[in-house]
Amino acid sequence: MFTATQANHANYVCAALSLVILLTRAIVSRLRRRPLDLSFFLVILSIATIISRIVVVYYYLLYGTANDALHDDGYFSTHNLAKVKTGTILSLVARVIITATCWLQIGLLLLFYSHIMEGIRWVERMIKVTWIVVGATFLANVLTTLLECRPLKLYWQIEPDPGTCVKGYVQLNVQCSGNVVLDLLLLGISYPILICKHRTWQQHLRVGTLFVLGTFCIIVTSLRLALVYDNRSAQPTRSLWASVQMIVATFVANTPTIYGDLNVRKRKKSRPTIMRQNKPESWATIGDVAYSELARVERAASKGSEGSTRKEWFDQLEIMEEGPMKRQDLFAQ
Repeated sequence: MFTATQANHANYVCAALSLVILLTRAIVSRLRRRPLDLSFFLVILSIATIISRIVVVYYYLLYGTANDALHDDGYFSTHNLAKVKTGTILSLVARVIITATCWLQIGLLLLFYSHIMEGIRWVERMIKVTWIVVGATFLANVLTTLLECRPLKLYWQIEPDPGTCVKGYVQLNVQCSGNVVLDLLLLGISYPILICKHRTWQQHLRVGTLFVLGTFCIIVTSLRLALVYDNRSAQPTRSLWASVQMIVATFVANTPTIYGDLNVRKRKKSRPTIMRQNKPESWATIGDVAYSELARVERAASKGSEGSTRKEWFDQLEIMEEGPMKRQDLFAQ
């Protein structure tokens, strides 16, 4: 079982790493002079939720919660009971915040896939369905966080025993199951990229790594669920594994975009002449596809079968990733 101090240290480390990743993405995006789109504002909102969670976690681990008090006689004093109530309320706030943080990362990944998978109709429909699931699961998480104990005062009640609702198992199950379902949907959306043919081994490695990291998110979620149950939903354990899940989700959601932006900047510096000739703002890696060309491909391929549409789209995507000379041929068409 983890202590409150260990959980707090884990929170600081995971929050710091998450903030570094998000700030790096925001800075690189501005250096590339990207327009202030929805993804940029989701990044800023993610930074705000992580910072707020640092403060909330510190205080509820300091004060303790009713669930921890029920298993620790040291909490039973007139002085501590008021703090236990405050700590319990803050723990409920923290559960909403960590849900918002992780779901924001899922939203960032969906925007990423929306850009690079534009033109494949069944994937676009799948992305729309996933957005609906994101909204539904977030609402379910908030409701179970606030309504698992009814009336609400049972959350911080010590005597008489309020029952198992103070352990928050229902909220934990809803959060983890929703996270796994969304991760599986994201893996399904990314699968067409994984099976692209005629890619270099470096490209396969990058896309394969993203797929593996998505699977790792599911493993972390499952491990978190098992360990919280094993430790009787002790708040330090819940906090520590929520922090781990936060950093994993942040890394998976933002690394592809950061890599793509840095790769474009590198190409701008190494091939300034070619870049000026071919509108550098429309150049892309896997995370920055030229939308107008993909739309043209979709219109042209819509005259044929759905299979030919998918094949031609991937052919164009491969051309766009091969390098400047390949792209020059594409734009010359």
